[in-house]
Amino acid sequence: MLTWLTSSIGNLVAKLAAFMAIGVAIYWKIYADGRASERARQVAEKMDAARERERIQDDVSKMPADRVRDELRGWVRDNG
Repeated sequence: MLTWLTSSIGNLVAKLAAFMAIGVAIYWKIYADGRASERARQVAEKMDAARERERIQDDVSKMPADRVRDELRGWVRDNG
C-alpha cells in the first residue's frame, strides 16, 4: 500500500483527494456560517416582532375602554 502511494499515480491521487477534502471542508464552513447567519436574522426578527407586539399591547392597555371599542369597530365587517 505504501509503495502505491509513493508512485507517481498514487501521489497524484493523494494530492487530488487532499484538494477535494479541502474543498469540501471550505464548502461546509461556508454552509454552516450561512445557516448560523440566517438563524441569527430570524431570531432578530422575532425579537423585533415581540417588542412591537408589547408596544401595541401597552398602547391599548392605556386607552379608555370606549376608545378601544371604537378602534376595534374598524376591523369588524358590516353585514348590512
